[in-house]
Amino acid sequence: MSRLADRIKRAARPGSAPMGFGVATERRPSLTLLCLLRLDKEQVSKVGDAAAGVADAVIISGLDEDKLGQAIKKMGDLPVGLRLESAERAAVASARAAGADFVLLDEGASAEAVLEEGVGLVLSVGTDTGDTELRVLAGLPLEALEVPAVGEPLTLRGMLELRRLSMFSQTPLLVEVQPDVGASRLQALREAGAVGVILDGKHTDKLTALREAVLSLPPRGRRRQERAEALLPPLATVPVEEEEEEPEYP
Repeated sequence: MSRLADRIKRAARPGSAPMGFGVATERRPSLTLLCLLRLDKEQVSKVGDAAAGVADAVIISGLDEDKLGQAIKKMGDLPVGLRLESAERAAVASARAAGADFVLLDEGASAEAVLEEGVGLVLSVGTDTGDTELRVLAGLPLEALEVPAVGEPLTLRGMLELRRLSMFSQTPLLVEVQPDVGASRLQALREAGAVGVILDGKHTDKLTALREAVLSLPPRGRRRQERAEALLPPLATVPVEEEEEEPEYP
């Protein structure tokens, strides 16, 4: 499992209320949306140190293959994803060898690219992707889907479109956001299926504020299908003891 996948799993975990009859303790804020930073080759050297300890992962694009390893090392312990110019299986293998935690592919990538093991896969899709195609994606080993930024203002129609992408594909979403995004918008994106938000590298100075807004969100609630599993079984499934017949005496 990639480190990105592990962080997605933790961020998507629903919150739980404290149990017991003692005095309630203050709930520690948890990160329910990952904060990703997208960098081009010119930004890597400028913001590498600034991203450490604030971002949850970094996406790098436009780098030559011989410079990938050096750029990844500059990011320290951060999971680094690479947007590949040549999305062939050999390029995915080279990215993994250079230390990439995950790679970003689009629908024009080579089919063999998804067969490479030891590296996470994120697929970029458009909002025009059909329902059948999304259902097929559920069978691929994807960590997440990268989707375009939603329009302004975020309408219920836009939220439903994001939910469609997430629900039919059974895959969490990574959504680009503006640097001034507020907590209310972040919560709406989370409810629509987002597990992470992406900030452009030219707004690195807004990364700390973005993370604080995410930490201010209430815990994730359990989805309806998850809550249903906790219900008691219907009475029809409870075995009923048969009454013993009294013996007849002459």
